[in-house]
Amino acid sequence: MRRDSIPKQLLRLPRLLILVLVFLLVKAASGAPKVVESVYSEGAYPVIRNAVSAVTRAFPFSVAEAIAMIVLAVFVILLIIRVLRLIFLRKKSLVRLLSLLITAVLAAAYMLLAFYIMWGLNYFRPSVAVKLDLPEREYTTEELEAVCYDLLENARLQREAMGVGDDKAFSLSFEEVQEKVVAAYDDFGASRPSFKANVPKVKPVYLSEQLSKLGISGIFVFLTEEPNINTKEPSLYVPVNAAHETAHYLGYAREEDANFIAFLVCTESSDPALKYSGYMHALSHCGGSLAQRDKAAWDRLTAGYSDGMRRDLNIYRENYAQYADTEVWKASEKANDAYLKANKQEKGVDSYKEDTALIMRYYDSRRFFN
Repeated sequence: MRRDSIPKQLLRLPRLLILVLVFLLVKAASGAPKVVESVYSEGAYPVIRNAVSAVTRAFPFSVAEAIAMIVLAVFVILLIIRVLRLIFLRKKSLVRLLSLLITAVLAAAYMLLAFYIMWGLNYFRPSVAVKLDLPEREYTTEELEAVCYDLLENARLQREAMGVGDDKAFSLSFEEVQEKVVAAYDDFGASRPSFKANVPKVKPVYLSEQLSKLGISGIFVFLTEEPNINTKEPSLYVPVNAAHETAHYLGYAREEDANFIAFLVCTESSDPALKYSGYMHALSHCGGSLAQRDKAAWDRLTAGYSDGMRRDLNIYRENYAQYADTEVWKASEKANDAYLKANKQEKGVDSYKEDTALIMRYYDSRRFFN
């Protein structure tokens, strides 16, 4: 049978049964979180992660970004060639078109399988709240307000500890962020052995301006096991964002879990810059929840912000406003929302703010409300 015939191309279709394998794998994993935790998240995944990371961490730049740019360039060139062939070599054009479509679908199927094997199954492990045995109950608005005030006070104290005056903005170089986050994870693993890991430095993204346009502050790439960070954002949340992407490296895929671990790593570190970033990020999310419940209580809370805190927040908001609500931003948000929901995060992009519940449970575990 000739390679350039339609029957030959159709014989490639059974390979798409790999999608059935992916479906069965995901279905089995979603129904057995404890098995995923013991066999995959604490078993196979660290082996995969460490093997890949041993190679990629040797490079100071984002290997994932470099590969993406090369692949995109090759894809565009090959696509142009295929299209030109279809236009000028009409003979067997249908076969070539069919071949192109099948190749694209097969590539997507293999990539999906690689995603779940190399990292994605972590979506189905138990929540970090289970691992830390955090209490669970409904919390009153008054309790939420009390936590917000504690976060505010801690943020104010850490800003003072850095010696940054109210007339100056909080600023941290990316190199400082890289070093501080690794050190913070080392300390965190020493005090919480179940989280102990040799984490890599977060990588700067060369095309950070494009990430800003897409509303992305950081991204973990499973193929290279690299936490990547948007370096064009103001310093305020860069440390906690770096800790968030590093939490993904540890195998905590759900966004609320990664946010909560980032909060713990930053606020339990000995570095006031990381503490400040962690408390401010938590204050933003918890304060947002308070505003939804009791606007007057939120107004009273924000009236207590120091001038320096307001300055840092205003810088962040001004940067955010440059990109927010554009068509590109909205399309990116919809894509991320669909991706998260496909991986059993029912609240989609709102999952990022679900760390509020985990923070409340954490405060409860420390007997804060007593």
